Amino acid sequence: MTPSQPSVQASLSPARTVPRDGRLLALFCVLGAALQIYAFHWGVITPDSVVQYGQALTGVYDDWHPPITAWVWRQLLRLGSGGAPFLIMDVALYWSALGLVAHGLLRRHGRLAALTMLGLAFLPIAFGQVGAILKDPFMACVLLAATALLVRREWGGLGWLGLPATLLILLAGATRFNALFAALPLMLLAAPRHWILRPVTCVATATAAAALLVGANWTLNEAMLRPGHSHPINSLVNFDLAGIVAHGGANGWPGLADPEARALVARCYTPRLYGMADEQLCARAEETIAIHVAQRHESAIAVWLRAIAASPVAWMRHRLDHLNWNWRFLVPSVPDDAVYMMSAPNELGLHFLANPLTKIVGGAARIMAWTPLGRPATWLAIAIGLLIVAPGLPSRRILLALGGSALLYGLAYAVVSVAPDLRYNLWTLFAVMMGGAIAFAERAYIPGERWKLALLPAIVVMKLEVIALLVGAIG
Repeated sequence: MTPSQPSVQASLSPARTVPRDGRLLALFCVLGAALQIYAFHWGVITPDSVVQYGQALTGVYDDWHPPITAWVWRQLLRLGSGGAPFLIMDVALYWSALGLVAHGLLRRHGRLAALTMLGLAFLPIAFGQVGAILKDPFMACVLLAATALLVRREWGGLGWLGLPATLLILLAGATRFNALFAALPLMLLAAPRHWILRPVTCVATATAAAALLVGANWTLNEAMLRPGHSHPINSLVNFDLAGIVAHGGANGWPGLADPEARALVARCYTPRLYGMADEQLCARAEETIAIHVAQRHESAIAVWLRAIAASPVAWMRHRLDHLNWNWRFLVPSVPDDAVYMMSAPNELGLHFLANPLTKIVGGAARIMAWTPLGRPATWLAIAIGLLIVAPGLPSRRILLALGGSALLYGLAYAVVSVAPDLRYNLWTLFAVMMGGAIAFAERAYIPGERWKLALLPAIVVMKLEVIALLVGAIG
């Protein structure tokens, strides 16, 4: 240990802080929550919000979206109608989680560390995305709360916090079909330390955790809520079949002739998503999958795997093109979805009206989205940096879990994504925010060479992102 590095024991003993500082942090969080609620009262309403609210009102669900979100909304209706209770819940989870970690940083490392955490809470994309009534911010806020409980358990020896944290992770794992990837590393953090010390026991624990997440998802979304089946997997299969044809592969649609397949692809497919040009015409391709599944009793997954096996290179090229847009990496422009400001028409009483503060947040978020710091590719590069610095830090377990969760969740979109909405990557941003604040607080433990190595992925990615934007602007 070099003289410039404090001892681990010194780091683990709480810093002497004035009790007033803790109260000021709490006040800061309350004011932040109040600003967020004022800016987005009572929640941005998208078409997905309307669908899920309708299911919350009736208690009749389908599985196009995991129904657990609508079920939670139904329970919240006891507190009030519309989006208000849902928005307040998300905001409360967001600020209580970040405030809890900030308070722990205050005790361990002082005011600057705590204020860094709370300052990141005001990043406009993170702050603004919480204002939408959608499953994505809900999942991210629940995972944030679970992680905060585990952080305080790690720092304070409060073993009992592992149980509520695990329950929150299981809930979050059921809110998106790909949430398993975000939840699994956090489940390992929640497990007793001696369960993951050796490779054999670590693999066994990870396998058991994955099985528990899958089982909880099925129990909550299928057995408990018994939704109608709308076969959302068909959208993924259809998008990939179109991408394979677009990249020179074989036509994998059952019952769709090659000339018609090529015509539909030319009209309906882009690497970003399928079907926006003409939804009625473009629906023809996905309908052939549904008809085939119903008539031949063959799963859509079988159709998908057969098409990939027939044209693996075309499928990989399609997936890489789409992943580039999902991560907003080498793109010539940035979609305007950093923060939603809409009120989808409905007859259910849901309504949102932007105010001056909403517009300020939205404008700041759009600016952030155009910069490298507003791109999922950058967040994932920072997550790699967290994994690089983690081994030498007192909070190594926390940083490994956060970095691993962000990376696994982002990498999963290489296979399962059908659209590049920024909200899909919100948890990656949240995980990097919390992990980055903790790593910054413990920076005295990180040798200069390791800092350089940790920052290198983000620096390279950000330079390439800027070059791609400049090329797009010139072109």
